[in-house]
Amino acid sequence: MECPMCKGNRSCPECDGIGEVVCDACGGKSGACEQCKGLGHYVCRPCDGSGACPRCNGEGKIAPSVTS
Repeated sequence: MECPMCKGNRSCPECDGIGEVVCDACGGKSGACEQCKGLGHYVCRPCDGSGACPRCNGEGKIAPSVTS
């Protein structure tokens, strides 16, 4: 079954498969930002920086759930 989180494209929907997200506090401008420590970005938490969809582990598919 196609992964509902990434819609089968295997990439983390939070970071678009990059593994990093732009810092909300400084908008990616870095400088003296305390949140990102001056980098302007930080590791994507859902995928731990891998860029792979955290729900299907980058497979694009999940096993169908079994309901009784």
